[in-house]
Amino acid sequence: MQQAFDNDEAGRKAAEDAASVLPPGKTKISRLESYKDASDALQANDPEAIRRAIWDAKPYRPDGIVDGKTLLELVTTPSPPSDHDYPFSGLQSKLHGIRYGELVTITAGSGIGKSSFCRELATSLLQAGERVGYLALEESNRRTALGLMSAAVGKSFHLGIHERSTLTEAYQATLANWNLFLFDGFGSFDPDIVYNRIEYLATGLDTRVIFLDHLSILLSGLDGDERRMIDTTMTKLRSLVERTGIAMFLVSHLRRTSGDTNHEEGARVTLGQLRGSAAIAQLSDGVVALERNQQAQSGSGTTTVRVLKNRYSGEVGVACHLDYDLDTCKFIETEADEEFDPTTDF
Repeated sequence: MQQAFDNDEAGRKAAEDAASVLPPGKTKISRLESYKDASDALQANDPEAIRRAIWDAKPYRPDGIVDGKTLLELVTTPSPPSDHDYPFSGLQSKLHGIRYGELVTITAGSGIGKSSFCRELATSLLQAGERVGYLALEESNRRTALGLMSAAVGKSFHLGIHERSTLTEAYQATLANWNLFLFDGFGSFDPDIVYNRIEYLATGLDTRVIFLDHLSILLSGLDGDERRMIDTTMTKLRSLVERTGIAMFLVSHLRRTSGDTNHEEGARVTLGQLRGSAAIAQLSDGVVALERNQQAQSGSGTTTVRVLKNRYSGEVGVACHLDYDLDTCKFIETEADEEFDPTTDF
């Protein structure tokens, strides 16, 4: 049986709608590329166009189904293992770099230093000439800008009062030369607006790396079940990453725990402790946790950087240790200790 539709958008959609209800593998769709329909071809005295279209008809395959035999060009086209390196060698060794098209979640207890860690990552990318979008939903753009300047210059501009000439010099050396875009939405956390702005950053401003700090405040203006809202939000963020090809760093809090598991006092973080929903771990390509005892004596408050998930290579565990210098706003990296393995270390 044959059915002819017009060679326009409505006709092509009608053909696919008809094919979708017929037995799989039994339908082919032909196209008259030069004519609106068969009548136009006959009026132009070109019946051969109709015969070619019939003989060249392609088996109908719904969107999203790809024949493996068509993937030669895709699998043989070289692609770099990463697009940027992490500024910490231990983390670079575990994750093998920052890649466009991946979503990496940064998590830790409250006050452990997630924002400072993200600013260090962002600064290294900006200094390498990358276009970066930074959406810090919990702080003003002034605080974000000063924090990034501090990380780059090595001076804590966000603390105390500084001479205008000093700040101007630092600004000229950093923000004035960077491809940095911020989000001026403090106090307005409509997720749809944030999704829209991220897509604009990616497609309109060709921004390749986005930092979103943080997930909980993005949901704070919504009513409903937190788990379901996180599921929906993570699905949308994952879709944004896939559709636009950006690299996204997402900051997420940990859920409150009872007993001896106190993340503010250095307790080990696991994937199951991500706040609210398993979707955060499932839809992230990588999950990096920061562990530090805030109550430690001065000089011993070292942050452990732990990779909880690594879709790229599967390597997880402690990546490195970081000591933060409050005066210079710099992280000093030390090598990770060998972790105790109870199955072999007795």
